[in-house]
Amino acid sequence: MIAVLIFFLHIIFAVYVFSKTYQSDSFMQAILNIAFIIILFSVGWVVSDLVVGLFISSNGYLIDVPINKFLQFLLKTSGFFIPNNNGTGVLQPKDTISLILLTIIEIYFYRFFFKNFDNPVKS
Repeated sequence: MIAVLIFFLHIIFAVYVFSKTYQSDSFMQAILNIAFIIILFSVGWVVSDLVVGLFISSNGYLIDVPINKFLQFLLKTSGFFIPNNNGTGVLQPKDTISLILLTIIEIYFYRFFFKNFDNPVKS
């Protein structure tokens, strides 16, 4: 599932930032960085969900289940396909696409925000 993978990557990043900040600065700065990441993730997810909601319906799309077993496997593991018993299924990609959009935006933001992360300047 794509959403679980994205959540897992955010947790790994938060632990990495906490450990690097704790080693280079202080415990309180590490806690503040974690709080900043959590707040940015929460607010960013709401905003990206709002933007994606302009283009993708919240109800999803009714599609026929593909005959190819490999395509069925890909749809089921993606996390946004819910099969029905009558040979159709509902495709609900809104949350997953909003998380992907959020992650892409966060990658660029965190590269800018933590650009001097490996060699901090002590004053």
